Amino acid sequence: MSRVLITGVAGFLGARLARRMVLDGWDVVGLDLVPRVDAWRLEGVDLEYRWGSCEDLRRLDAPYVVHCASQGDVPLGISSPAYTIHQNMHGTLAVLEAAREYDGLSQLILQSSEEVYGHCTNFPIKEETPLSSANLYGATKAAQELMAMAYWHSYDLPVTILRSATLTGESMRRTQVIPIFLEQALRGDSLTIHGDGTQTRDFHWVDDHVDAILAALFTPFALRRVINVGSGVERSVLSIADECIRVTGSKSNLQFVAQRPGEQDLRLVLDITRAREVLGYTPKVSFEEGLERMATWLAKELGVTPSPKAGSLLAAAPVV
Repeated sequence: MSRVLITGVAGFLGARLARRMVLDGWDVVGLDLVPRVDAWRLEGVDLEYRWGSCEDLRRLDAPYVVHCASQGDVPLGISSPAYTIHQNMHGTLAVLEAAREYDGLSQLILQSSEEVYGHCTNFPIKEETPLSSANLYGATKAAQELMAMAYWHSYDLPVTILRSATLTGESMRRTQVIPIFLEQALRGDSLTIHGDGTQTRDFHWVDDHVDAILAALFTPFALRRVINVGSGVERSVLSIADECIRVTGSKSNLQFVAQRPGEQDLRLVLDITRAREVLGYTPKVSFEEGLERMATWLAKELGVTPSPKAGSLLAAAPVV
Protein backbone atom coordinates (compact mmCIF):
# COMPACT_ATOMS: atom_id res chain seq x y z
CA MET A 1 0.00 0.00 0.00
CA SER A 2 0.98 3.65 -0.34
CA ARG A 3 1.53 6.50 2.08
CA VAL A 4 -1.40 8.69 3.16
CA LEU A 5 -1.75 11.86 5.23
CA ILE A 6 -4.95 12.12 7.28
CA THR A 7 -5.62 15.55 8.76
CA GLY A 8 -7.81 15.65 11.85
CA VAL A 9 -6.64 12.12 12.58
CA ALA A 10 -7.62 12.24 16.27
CA GLY A 11 -11.24 13.07 15.43
CA PHE A 12 -14.18 10.71 15.05
CA LEU A 13 -13.87 10.04 11.31
CA GLY A 14 -10.10 10.56 11.06
CA ALA A 15 -9.33 8.01 13.76
CA ARG A 16 -11.76 5.45 12.34
CA LEU A 17 -10.20 5.88 8.89
CA ALA A 18 -6.63 5.67 10.23
CA ARG A 19 -7.34 2.48 12.16
CA ARG A 20 -8.81 0.85 9.06
CA MET A 21 -6.01 1.98 6.74
CA VAL A 22 -3.29 0.77 9.11
CA LEU A 23 -4.99 -2.63 9.25
CA ASP A 24 -5.13 -2.62 5.44
CA GLY A 25 -1.37 -2.03 5.24
CA TRP A 26 -1.21 1.69 4.46
CA ASP A 27 1.68 3.82 5.71
CA VAL A 28 -0.41 6.34 7.64
CA VAL A 29 0.72 9.82 8.70
CA GLY A 30 -1.71 11.61 10.99
CA LEU A 31 -1.88 15.35 11.70
CA ASP A 32 -3.93 16.83 14.54
CA LEU A 33 -3.99 19.68 17.08
CA VAL A 34 -4.61 17.11 19.83
CA PRO A 35 -1.42 15.80 21.52
CA ARG A 36 -0.78 12.11 20.82
CA VAL A 37 -1.22 11.25 24.50
CA ASP A 38 -4.78 12.65 24.37
CA ALA A 39 -5.72 11.02 21.06
CA TRP A 40 -7.76 8.32 22.81
CA ARG A 41 -9.55 7.16 19.69
CA LEU A 42 -6.18 6.05 18.27
CA GLU A 43 -5.23 3.78 21.14
CA GLY A 44 -3.30 0.82 19.74
CA VAL A 45 -3.00 2.29 16.23
CA ASP A 46 0.56 2.25 14.85
CA LEU A 47 0.98 5.37 12.74
CA GLU A 48 3.28 8.37 12.36
CA TYR A 49 1.61 11.05 14.47
CA ARG A 50 2.33 14.74 13.92
CA TRP A 51 1.08 17.12 16.55
CA GLY A 52 0.26 20.42 14.88
CA SER A 53 -2.11 22.56 12.87
CA CYS A 54 -2.94 22.32 9.18
CA GLU A 55 -1.91 25.97 9.00
CA ASP A 56 1.67 24.91 9.76
CA LEU A 57 1.73 22.38 6.92
CA ARG A 58 4.47 23.53 4.55
CA ARG A 59 5.06 20.44 2.43
CA LEU A 60 3.63 17.01 1.75
CA ASP A 61 5.47 13.70 1.75
CA ALA A 62 2.49 11.46 0.95
CA PRO A 63 0.84 10.94 -2.45
CA TYR A 64 -2.61 10.60 -0.87
CA VAL A 65 -4.30 13.12 1.44
CA VAL A 66 -7.63 12.81 3.24
CA HIS A 67 -8.52 16.20 4.72
CA CYS A 68 -10.84 15.59 7.68
CA ALA A 69 -9.63 18.40 9.96
CA SER A 70 -12.41 20.86 10.71
CA GLN A 71 -14.31 22.69 13.42
CA GLY A 72 -17.28 20.41 12.94
CA ASP A 73 -19.73 21.45 15.63
CA VAL A 74 -22.78 23.30 14.27
CA PRO A 75 -23.75 24.94 17.62
CA LEU A 76 -20.15 26.11 18.16
CA GLY A 77 -20.25 27.65 14.69
CA ILE A 78 -23.28 29.67 15.81
CA SER A 79 -21.67 30.92 19.02
CA SER A 80 -18.10 31.27 17.65
CA PRO A 81 -18.32 32.19 13.96
CA ALA A 82 -14.87 33.83 13.76
CA TYR A 83 -13.17 30.76 15.24
CA THR A 84 -15.07 28.42 12.91
CA ILE A 85 -14.22 30.47 9.83
CA HIS A 86 -10.56 30.67 10.78
CA GLN A 87 -10.19 26.97 11.55
CA ASN A 88 -12.01 25.70 8.50
CA MET A 89 -10.78 28.18 5.91
CA HIS A 90 -7.12 28.76 6.80
CA GLY A 91 -6.43 25.09 7.48
CA THR A 92 -7.93 24.03 4.15
CA LEU A 93 -6.01 26.71 2.29
CA ALA A 94 -2.74 25.44 3.79
CA VAL A 95 -3.54 21.87 2.76
CA LEU A 96 -4.42 22.95 -0.79
CA GLU A 97 -1.25 25.02 -1.08
CA ALA A 98 0.93 22.16 0.13
CA ALA A 99 -0.82 19.86 -2.34
CA ARG A 100 -0.25 22.32 -5.19
CA GLU A 101 3.48 22.41 -4.44
CA TYR A 102 3.83 18.62 -4.23
CA ASP A 103 4.67 16.95 -7.55
CA GLY A 104 3.85 13.46 -6.31
CA LEU A 105 0.21 14.03 -5.38
CA SER A 106 -2.13 11.27 -6.56
CA GLN A 107 -5.34 12.37 -4.85
CA LEU A 108 -6.71 14.72 -2.21
CA ILE A 109 -10.06 13.85 -0.66
CA LEU A 110 -11.89 16.75 0.94
CA GLN A 111 -14.35 15.65 3.59
CA SER A 112 -17.44 17.83 3.24
CA SER A 113 -20.96 17.73 4.64
CA GLU A 114 -24.66 17.69 3.84
CA GLU A 115 -24.77 21.00 5.69
CA VAL A 116 -23.59 22.76 2.51
CA TYR A 117 -27.10 22.34 1.05
CA GLY A 118 -29.13 24.18 3.69
CA HIS A 119 -32.78 24.71 2.77
CA CYS A 120 -33.73 22.77 -0.35
CA THR A 121 -36.98 22.11 -2.18
CA ASN A 122 -36.16 18.95 -4.16
CA PHE A 123 -35.49 15.64 -2.39
CA PRO A 124 -33.43 13.56 -2.17
CA ILE A 125 -30.72 16.17 -2.67
CA LYS A 126 -28.50 15.70 -5.72
CA GLU A 127 -24.92 16.93 -6.07
CA GLU A 128 -25.98 19.52 -8.65
CA THR A 129 -28.17 21.31 -6.10
CA PRO A 130 -26.95 24.91 -5.52
CA LEU A 131 -25.21 25.39 -2.19
CA SER A 132 -27.26 27.33 0.36
CA SER A 133 -26.02 26.72 3.88
CA ALA A 134 -28.40 27.21 6.81
CA ASN A 135 -25.63 27.73 9.38
CA LEU A 136 -22.08 29.04 9.70
CA TYR A 137 -20.52 25.58 9.79
CA GLY A 138 -22.20 24.66 6.51
CA ALA A 139 -21.07 27.94 4.96
CA THR A 140 -17.44 27.18 5.81
CA LYS A 141 -17.74 23.68 4.34
CA ALA A 142 -19.20 25.15 1.15
CA ALA A 143 -16.31 27.62 1.04
CA GLN A 144 -13.83 24.75 1.47
CA GLU A 145 -15.43 23.05 -1.52
CA LEU A 146 -15.26 26.18 -3.67
CA MET A 147 -11.59 26.60 -2.81
CA ALA A 148 -10.87 22.97 -3.69
CA MET A 149 -12.76 23.32 -6.98
CA ALA A 150 -10.79 26.45 -7.82
CA TYR A 151 -7.55 24.56 -7.20
CA TRP A 152 -8.57 21.66 -9.40
CA HIS A 153 -9.57 24.03 -12.21
CA SER A 154 -6.62 26.42 -11.84
CA TYR A 155 -3.85 23.93 -11.01
CA ASP A 156 -5.34 20.62 -12.20
CA LEU A 157 -5.26 19.36 -8.63
CA PRO A 158 -6.60 15.77 -8.31
CA VAL A 159 -9.37 16.46 -5.80
CA THR A 160 -12.42 14.40 -4.78
CA ILE A 161 -15.13 15.98 -2.60
CA LEU A 162 -17.23 13.65 -0.47
CA ARG A 163 -20.35 15.23 1.02
CA SER A 164 -21.29 13.13 4.00
CA ALA A 165 -24.62 12.74 5.70
CA THR A 166 -24.67 12.98 9.52
CA LEU A 167 -22.07 10.50 10.75
CA THR A 168 -22.91 8.22 13.68
CA GLY A 169 -21.06 5.52 15.57
CA GLU A 170 -19.36 4.59 18.82
CA SER A 171 -16.89 7.24 20.05
CA MET A 172 -18.66 10.10 18.26
CA ARG A 173 -18.98 13.46 20.02
CA ARG A 174 -21.55 13.14 22.78
CA THR A 175 -22.79 16.67 22.03
CA GLN A 176 -24.59 15.51 18.87
CA VAL A 177 -28.25 14.69 18.64
CA ILE A 178 -28.27 10.89 18.82
CA PRO A 179 -25.84 10.49 21.75
CA ILE A 180 -27.63 13.34 23.53
CA PHE A 181 -30.98 11.57 23.13
CA LEU A 182 -29.55 8.18 24.09
CA GLU A 183 -27.87 9.56 27.20
CA GLN A 184 -31.04 11.36 28.28
CA ALA A 185 -33.06 8.20 27.70
CA LEU A 186 -30.59 5.97 29.55
CA ARG A 187 -30.69 8.34 32.53
CA GLY A 188 -34.48 8.59 32.41
CA ASP A 189 -34.37 12.32 31.69
CA SER A 190 -36.62 14.17 29.26
CA LEU A 191 -35.34 14.23 25.69
CA THR A 192 -34.78 17.82 24.54
CA ILE A 193 -36.30 18.61 21.13
CA HIS A 194 -35.30 21.90 19.50
CA GLY A 195 -38.36 23.25 17.67
CA ASP A 196 -41.16 20.85 16.79
CA GLY A 197 -38.87 17.97 15.76
CA THR A 198 -39.96 17.90 12.12
CA GLN A 199 -36.49 18.90 10.89
CA THR A 200 -34.80 15.91 9.28
CA ARG A 201 -31.38 14.36 8.69
CA ASP A 202 -29.81 11.49 6.79
CA PHE A 203 -27.93 9.44 9.43
CA HIS A 204 -24.91 7.54 8.17
CA TRP A 205 -22.72 4.95 9.97
CA VAL A 206 -19.07 6.02 10.17
CA ASP A 207 -17.58 2.72 8.98
CA ASP A 208 -19.75 2.87 5.87
CA HIS A 209 -18.25 6.26 5.16
CA VAL A 210 -14.75 4.84 5.63
CA ASP A 211 -15.67 2.29 2.96
CA ALA A 212 -16.64 5.14 0.64
CA ILE A 213 -13.35 6.98 1.23
CA LEU A 214 -11.31 3.86 0.47
CA ALA A 215 -13.38 3.20 -2.64
CA ALA A 216 -12.74 6.78 -3.80
CA LEU A 217 -8.99 6.32 -3.35
CA PHE A 218 -9.03 3.30 -5.65
CA THR A 219 -11.45 4.67 -8.27
CA PRO A 220 -9.99 6.93 -11.00
CA PHE A 221 -13.53 8.03 -11.94
CA ALA A 222 -13.83 9.66 -8.51
CA LEU A 223 -11.20 12.27 -9.36
CA ARG A 224 -12.50 15.83 -9.70
CA ARG A 225 -15.99 14.73 -8.71
CA VAL A 226 -18.41 15.74 -5.97
CA ILE A 227 -20.10 12.69 -4.44
CA ASN A 228 -22.85 12.43 -1.83
CA VAL A 229 -22.36 9.63 0.71
CA GLY A 230 -25.11 8.70 3.15
CA SER A 231 -27.90 6.24 3.84
CA GLY A 232 -30.34 7.89 1.45
CA VAL A 233 -33.08 7.64 4.12
CA GLU A 234 -34.68 10.70 5.70
CA ARG A 235 -35.58 10.64 9.41
CA SER A 236 -37.10 13.36 11.54
CA VAL A 237 -35.58 14.43 14.84
CA LEU A 238 -38.87 13.54 16.53
CA SER A 239 -38.77 9.98 15.17
CA ILE A 240 -35.15 9.63 16.29
CA ALA A 241 -36.12 10.67 19.82
CA ASP A 242 -38.90 8.06 19.86
CA GLU A 243 -36.52 5.33 18.67
CA CYS A 244 -33.89 6.25 21.26
CA ILE A 245 -36.55 5.82 23.94
CA ARG A 246 -37.55 2.45 22.51
CA VAL A 247 -34.04 1.05 22.09
CA THR A 248 -33.13 1.90 25.68
CA GLY A 249 -36.43 0.76 27.14
CA SER A 250 -36.73 4.18 28.75
CA LYS A 251 -39.83 5.90 30.09
CA SER A 252 -38.48 9.35 29.23
CA ASN A 253 -40.76 12.11 28.01
CA LEU A 254 -40.09 14.73 25.34
CA GLN A 255 -39.34 18.35 26.18
CA PHE A 256 -39.68 20.95 23.43
CA VAL A 257 -37.46 24.03 23.52
CA ALA A 258 -36.69 26.92 21.14
CA GLN A 259 -35.55 26.10 17.63
CA ARG A 260 -31.87 26.60 16.85
CA PRO A 261 -31.14 29.43 14.40
CA GLY A 262 -31.47 28.41 10.73
CA GLU A 263 -33.12 25.02 11.36
CA GLN A 264 -36.78 25.91 10.95
CA ASP A 265 -38.28 23.50 8.37
CA LEU A 266 -34.80 22.17 7.53
CA ARG A 267 -34.79 18.86 5.63
CA LEU A 268 -31.65 16.98 4.63
CA VAL A 269 -31.54 13.65 2.81
CA LEU A 270 -28.95 12.80 0.16
CA ASP A 271 -29.34 11.19 -3.23
CA ILE A 272 -26.56 8.56 -3.20
CA THR A 273 -26.99 7.36 -6.79
CA ARG A 274 -23.59 8.73 -7.84
CA ALA A 275 -21.86 6.99 -4.92
CA ARG A 276 -23.46 3.70 -5.96
CA GLU A 277 -22.50 4.15 -9.62
CA VAL A 278 -19.00 5.63 -9.26
CA LEU A 279 -17.78 4.03 -6.04
CA GLY A 280 -19.85 0.86 -5.96
CA TYR A 281 -21.00 2.09 -2.57
CA THR A 282 -23.80 0.47 -0.57
CA PRO A 283 -24.53 1.23 3.11
CA LYS A 284 -23.98 -1.89 5.23
CA VAL A 285 -25.00 -0.89 8.77
CA SER A 286 -28.70 -0.16 9.16
CA PHE A 287 -29.88 2.71 11.31
CA GLU A 288 -31.50 0.26 13.72
CA GLU A 289 -28.33 -1.80 14.16
CA GLY A 290 -26.22 1.32 14.56
CA LEU A 291 -28.56 2.77 17.18
CA GLU A 292 -28.44 -0.42 19.24
CA ARG A 293 -24.63 -0.47 19.06
CA MET A 294 -24.46 3.15 20.17
CA ALA A 295 -26.88 2.56 23.02
CA THR A 296 -24.72 -0.32 24.25
CA TRP A 297 -21.57 1.82 24.00
CA LEU A 298 -23.10 4.76 25.82
CA ALA A 299 -24.60 2.59 28.56
CA LYS A 300 -21.13 1.21 29.23
CA GLU A 301 -19.61 4.71 29.19
CA LEU A 302 -22.22 5.97 31.65
CA GLY A 303 -22.21 2.88 33.84
CA VAL A 304 -25.96 2.55 33.27
CA THR A 305 -27.91 -0.69 32.86
CA PRO A 306 -30.56 -0.39 30.12
CA SER A 307 -34.11 -1.53 30.83
CA PRO A 308 -34.78 -5.26 30.29
CA LYS A 309 -37.16 -4.15 27.53
CA ALA A 310 -34.32 -2.54 25.57
CA GLY A 311 -32.82 -4.07 22.46
CA SER A 312 -35.73 -4.39 20.02
CA LEU A 313 -36.19 -1.45 17.72
CA LEU A 314 -39.22 -1.01 15.53
CA ALA A 315 -38.37 -0.48 11.87
CA ALA A 316 -37.92 3.19 11.08
CA ALA A 317 -40.21 4.44 8.36
CA PRO A 318 -38.82 7.04 5.95
CA VAL A 319 -40.29 10.52 6.31
CA VAL A 320 -42.81 11.32 3.60
